[in-house]
Amino acid sequence: MDSLVETRCSAKDLNLSIQQHIKELAQATDEARSSDEMLRYLDFCSRFHDYSLGNIWLIMQFKPDATFVAGFHRWISLNRFVRKGERGIPILAPILVNEDEKDGIEIKRLVGFKVVYVFDVAQTEGEPLPPPPEWKSPEKNKELNYRLVQFAKGCGISVTFKNLLKEVQGVSKGGSIDIDLTAGSKTLVHEIAHELMHKDKNNLQNRAIKELEAEGVAFVVCKHFGLGNLNSPNYLALFKLKSDEIFAHMERIRDTAHKIITATDSYFHDA
Repeated sequence: MDSLVETRCSAKDLNLSIQQHIKELAQATDEARSSDEMLRYLDFCSRFHDYSLGNIWLIMQFKPDATFVAGFHRWISLNRFVRKGERGIPILAPILVNEDEKDGIEIKRLVGFKVVYVFDVAQTEGEPLPPPPEWKSPEKNKELNYRLVQFAKGCGISVTFKNLLKEVQGVSKGGSIDIDLTAGSKTLVHEIAHELMHKDKNNLQNRAIKELEAEGVAFVVCKHFGLGNLNSPNYLALFKLKSDEIFAHMERIRDTAHKIITATDSYFHDA
């Protein structure tokens, strides 16, 4: 198994180290948000509609490998053109009629839906798209993975390594985790953090905050154990998260990271 750096330290020193890692992540996330690469990519993403769950389901049914979808004329506005012969993906668009006007603002009423067609970027050609900033952290440490799997088992969480679809690196399923064979150790920590922090039915945090907490824990744990090439700042910046939001959740990140670090250290040294 790959060796890990020596990590045993006092509780006080460990907490100070964890807080320093969180501060480092917060600063790096703000820097990532303001980078030209990220700004170009976020501006590109902002030009696409947010689709309802029903329409997302339709898109996945008709084109499971879809990434960016837009209507025929929207693609033209982005200087890309649907290739001749491509078949559109059917989705439902609302039919709205003017019902009233208040303070100069038209009030519309939903009267039904109509089928419209969108096309995936793979069905178009034209001006190149900005590449997504690198958000994966593929570095693996076999020894750390072994410890983490044992820790997860002790928490009643099973871990399965398998090929996952598309760009998915890991999935937290409530009592079990699937990890893609290409994913690094950070992904395993990330999904364990989801299991520990977000499976309470009373947890009503939105997805971005849940990703912030899980990724914050993963970054801290992996930094503690000496892993490098962590693209956590880019991952959080893609969710449009900022340093003040990271600091607002520092306590939860710190407590969960501390739990994972001390448990995996204890397992290794006591085994």
